[in-house]
Order: sequence, then C-alpha cells, then structure tokens
Amino acid sequence: MNLARSLTPLLMLIPLMALASPQVGQLSATLDKPETQGFYRPKDALKLDFSDAVAPEWKPFIRLELDSIDVTEMVTWKSLSLRYQPVRAMSAEEHELRLMYYGEDGSVEELGYWTFQVRQTAAFKAITVEGNSELTANQRLAEHNMAGPEAFNASGFSQWYSELEADHLRIEGHADLEYVNRASQGTTGRHLDMTRMTLLAETETARVAAGDQQMGDTSLIMDGYQQRGMAGDVSLDDLQSDMRLFSMSSTRNLGLRDGIGLDDDDNRITGGRWQTRWEPGDSTEIQFSSTYLSGRVSSTSASKWSANPVNRVHDGDAWNAVMDGFFLDRSLRMRFEHATSRYDFDGRDFGFEAVEDNAWSGLITLDPEPSEAETPIHWSFGAEAQKVGAFYRSLAHRALPNDLYMRRLFVSGERDKWFWDTSFTVEEDNVDSNASYPTTETRRWNAQLGYSDYEEPEPGSILAYLGQPSYTLSLDRSRRKDLSTPSSYFPEDLTTEGVQFGASFQKERWNWSVDAGMERLTDHTGWQPDTDLQHLGWQLGLELSDSYYLTAGVQDTRTRYRAGGESTDQQLYSLGATAELIPDRLSARLDITLDHYNAEDDPYFAQRQVSRYASGQLNWTLRKADTNRPGLELTLSYSGNQLRDRLSGTDTLNEDQIWLKVQTTLPNLYPSTRP
Repeated sequence: MNLARSLTPLLMLIPLMALASPQVGQLSATLDKPETQGFYRPKDALKLDFSDAVAPEWKPFIRLELDSIDVTEMVTWKSLSLRYQPVRAMSAEEHELRLMYYGEDGSVEELGYWTFQVRQTAAFKAITVEGNSELTANQRLAEHNMAGPEAFNASGFSQWYSELEADHLRIEGHADLEYVNRASQGTTGRHLDMTRMTLLAETETARVAAGDQQMGDTSLIMDGYQQRGMAGDVSLDDLQSDMRLFSMSSTRNLGLRDGIGLDDDDNRITGGRWQTRWEPGDSTEIQFSSTYLSGRVSSTSASKWSANPVNRVHDGDAWNAVMDGFFLDRSLRMRFEHATSRYDFDGRDFGFEAVEDNAWSGLITLDPEPSEAETPIHWSFGAEAQKVGAFYRSLAHRALPNDLYMRRLFVSGERDKWFWDTSFTVEEDNVDSNASYPTTETRRWNAQLGYSDYEEPEPGSILAYLGQPSYTLSLDRSRRKDLSTPSSYFPEDLTTEGVQFGASFQKERWNWSVDAGMERLTDHTGWQPDTDLQHLGWQLGLELSDSYYLTAGVQDTRTRYRAGGESTDQQLYSLGATAELIPDRLSARLDITLDHYNAEDDPYFAQRQVSRYASGQLNWTLRKADTNRPGLELTLSYSGNQLRDRLSGTDTLNEDQIWLKVQTTLPNLYPSTRP
C-alpha cells in the first residue's frame, strides 16, 4: 500500500511529460531568405530552420522534395536546421519545396511548403551558354596503290548557343564555326568560317531575327529551308493575326564576311506575310495567310557556243493565298493554296520578258475517332491534288517541279498489332497541251501490310525459339505512258511491278531477319529489254556478351532477261564484329565484305568479277569528354579493297591504307550543371 502511494506521483508524470514533449506534427520550419534580394541563384543552397530540435528517430521519416523529387539524400542535418546543396544548377523559373513526414504507420503530414524564384541576376532570369567543339586530325601512316586522298587532313567544328532571358525580353544566338586545312573542302571555300549564325530578340508580341533562319513555311512559293537574312514579326492578338516582313539572300553557303547576306542586290529576295486565325466554334479553327515576295537571283551558265561562262540575273516575284482549316476537333483538315509567279527565265537584258503563270494545290485529310470495339481501328484518309504551270517558278522555291498535274488518294490504318497503308497517284505533264511536246501520264499504286508483335511469345511455341516477330509485305506498280507523242520524240510506255516481303525476329541476345522480293520491268515500246529481278537476303545480329557483338549477312540478287533467258547473278557476303576490350576506354571493330558478280551471259555487257573489302579500327579513349572538360580519342584504322576481273584474270584494283586519327571534343555549358 505504501509502495503504491509512493509510485503514484511518478506514474502521473508520464502523460504530463508526453504532453510537454513536442510532436512531429507541431514541428514548424522556415525557409531562409536568399542572399540576393527576392530570388535564389541556380547554385544557391536551400536552408530550413526548425522551431524545435528534430528528434533522431524522426529523421528517417522526414523527406525534402524539390519540384516533387525527393532530394533528402543530399541534405545535411543539424539539430535545428537542414541544408540542401543542389547537385545540378536549378533552372531559372519558379520552384516548389515541400517538407513531408511519412509515418511508419502510413500517415502523411506536410510540415512546410514554399515557392521561390530562381534567376541568374536581378536583370536576367536566365543566362545560358552552350557549346560543343570538335577537332579531328587524320594522318595516313602507310598505303599501297592509293591515288588519294592527301596524306594529312584536319577539320573541326564548333557549335554555340546562347540565351539571355529577362522578364519581358528574350535574346537568343546561334553560331556554327567550321575549320578545314584545305580551303577547297570547306563549305564556303575558306579555311575557317562561320557557316551559320543567328541573333534573335523577342517579346510577347514582337520578334526580330537576323542571320540563318526559316523565312516561311513550305508552300508553292517557298521551300521552307533556312536562308540568310533578316525578318521581323508582330502579333496582333486583338485581331488574332500575325505579320512578318523579311529580306533574305537567294543563295546558300554564306560565311561570316557575307554578313546577313543582304549586300548583293542581284541575290536578294524581299517580301511579307500576313496570317490570321478564325475560331467559329470550339472544334473549328481556320487560318488564312498570304505571302508576297520579289527579288533577283543570279546564276552562271556556259553555252555550247562559248567556253566563257555567262552570268544571268533572273528577276521575279510571286504571291500566294492559303486557307488551312481544322474541323471536328481537328480530325478533319482542309488546305487550299493558289499561287502566281512572274519569272524571267533567260535573265535580265537577254531579250525576253518575264513570264507569268499559276499553280494551285489542295489537301483533305480525315482522322476519325477510333471505333469502340475491344481492339479499335485507327483510320486515316486523305486526298491531294497539285497543278503547277509550265512557266511557274518562284525565286524562293526554284526546285519545285513545274509543268505537272498530280492527284493522289491515300488510306492508312492500324489495329492492335497490325498496320496497313495504300495510295494511288496519277501525274501528268505538259499541262498546257503543247503539241510540240509529248504528254506523259504516270500512274503509281502501292500498298503495305505489316504485323509487329509487342508481346513475349508463349513458352514452348515456335516463336519462343525464333524470336519476337515483325512482318511486312509491300506491293507496288507504276506505269509511265505517253498519251500523245510528236514524231520527233521516241514513245514511252514503261511498266514496273514489284513485291517485297520481310520478316525479323528479336531475342534477348540475338536477332535475325530475312527479306525477299521481285521486280518486273516491261517496256511496251521495245526500246529496252524486259527484265525480272529477284533478291533474297538474310541478316544476323548476335550479342556474344555485354562487350562482344557479331553481325553476318548474305544477299543474293538475280536479273533475268525475259526475251532470251540470259541472267546475271550477284552474291554479297558480309561479316562484322565489335568488341569493347576495356569498357569506355578501348574498343575495336572489324568488317569484311565479299562480292561475287557473274554477268558472263549479259547480252549487252559481259562481266565476271570478285571484289573484297576489309576494314578495321581500334579506338582508344584517353579521356572522356565532360562539361567544360575536353576529351581525347585515338583511332587506328585500316581499309583494303581488291577487285579481280575473272574474265581477264587480272586485278583491276588492289589498294589498302592505314590511318591514325586524333580527335578532341569539348562540351561547354554555363552555368555548369556539374557539382
């Protein structure tokens, strides 16, 4: 009794002590203010101060999450604080930081939540400089019967990108440097030059760019390629419209001394584009645009009457109007374009005036919603047509084929492991029906059916031994025939038909494939022989281990002349091996090819020859490249080629050589992401 009375006060202290001891849910934390006013820098440490000491038994259950990524492993603990030092520089944007408690009983409590800004400086949110440079030197150590190339050559390139981003302005720059020890091998014909450069500045509503850039989308008047020049864009949000003015060089392969490419009046194109968007409904968007351009392009040509080249300056202009609409939640697209060009084909001051002509194109595609079956079918349908006049040519799209009328229908689909597509195309030239020229029609049809199994084969089945399969079957037919032929031209009527089949099988450590096909050529005019071409091939890839890989292949091709039954045969054998002798340090590769060609019965050109080609290389990585740290590689390579004429019994080619290549690579980045 007396013992019980003496223990009672002690027993009452236990709940009182529990009430007095802080619980994890009562723990509060504050994020220290950054050293800079109002923002953190990319590599600044994050420090949390606690209201009470963190009990050691709580630490395994407390996690620090930065942008939903657990970074607790990089945290340094103290009794009343923790500190996180970013392993990689934080990006310049707003970030989220959470302090979480995940209890052993499955309970979850958020102990703190903060958002903070990261930027480089008070003036700029982000300052980024990225670069990648490579310098290569090749020295031929030995050779036999080699006529070229030169025994030593060197080349290098350096690509740079920089960006400055402020609150309402972004500036971006690109530059590509190229070096060659022989100026004739350079892109611009110089030893060292800047083959690509761009400087861009933009706000939310305006953009100005100078240098190499895409001046416009691909259309009937522009090829969509990058050109050197200057462009400015303005967005008119209230009108849902955009306007662009541009001036560009009409030539390519410009260097640093060519500036932004606008100094040459005879190689300059100037124009503008207007585009507006109309959204009459939630599932409909229609875009209208129009582009106009005018300028000159010069070309040098030699006449058969004179050895001296003639410089011609071609004047011209072009404009187009485009309607591009998306309907039914963008499942239906309709695009129509009309273009007019005026082009001086013979050149300025050569007698003839510029010629005007037109072109148009139309495209309709439909991608309906898949069916609601257990394995739905995804269909895609389309039709397009394009007609380009005989004298249509735009200064900014000189490679567009003219004098052509094309129509095409196409369908594709997929269901589970199956896919298929087919198209039918009709092309016709001489769109003006000029009786002095032939009118030729080309009809092309092709179809493809494929199967790709993404599931593992059932154990014990034949596919479990062969490998995970993929199959393709393709058929095609083309006929090019004159609809009308003037007496001064040879008639044309040629049919080509083909069928191809391929099968590939994939296992964990090896893969193999077979392919077979036939192509039949028939000349209905009799000007060239009718032939049948057949081929059969087999390829193997075998991973002997994590460091050794082997490839092998056999290809057999036969061409048969149907009239006389003569045939030519070719067998191609290949063997390759790759070995990583020291991981990430020393590797080797060997390739051997043997080609047997037998055309002794060829009625036009009898041949019979054997060629052998062998190459090998040993690559040693002395130092791996890393951010702001150069890498160095040495490569010793051999190549040999032998060609023997079996009809004459002589070697027509027997050469080999050994090269040593030294290559250094330097990737640059600021701010560096290295810790």
